[in-house]
Amino acid sequence: MTRTIVAILALAPGMLVAQSKSPAQPSSTPVLQSALLQPAAFSAFSAKDNTATSSTGKIRISSLVAPKLIQSVSLTVASSPRMLATDSTVVLDLTVDESGKPTNIQVAESANPSLDQEVVAAVSQFRYKPGTLDGQPTAFPVKLHYTVKQGSSY
Repeated sequence: MTRTIVAILALAPGMLVAQSKSPAQPSSTPVLQSALLQPAAFSAFSAKDNTATSSTGKIRISSLVAPKLIQSVSLTVASSPRMLATDSTVVLDLTVDESGKPTNIQVAESANPSLDQEVVAAVSQFRYKPGTLDGQPTAFPVKLHYTVKQGSSY
């Protein structure tokens, strides 16, 4: 057993030298290359579609800007104010239209039905700077997380 260990230890430095002199890959291994090419589907667009023709090889890139909140309102206090024991979050899916008004407001995650109703009423009064696509106002989907802090009355 000891002879085997001594033989392995004696041969180990020689094997390391042999490995360092051999190439990492054989010279016959193909080299992979890639290039950016315009897909054939893009060459079907014409200049009237605001894209360049296939002779120039350019592709149109749009600029998209999300809506920004410019006016918000606080929750209105119901006829009998209730206090929250913990922070409550209501998640809403809505669309900010071209004029900056929230539309199609739907509750995605509910805290409780009465609080949800109060939050939807408040959010419907929010005003946004509308989102734009290539500088033109456009309707924009938004997911809004509205948190009401512990101890707040609603």
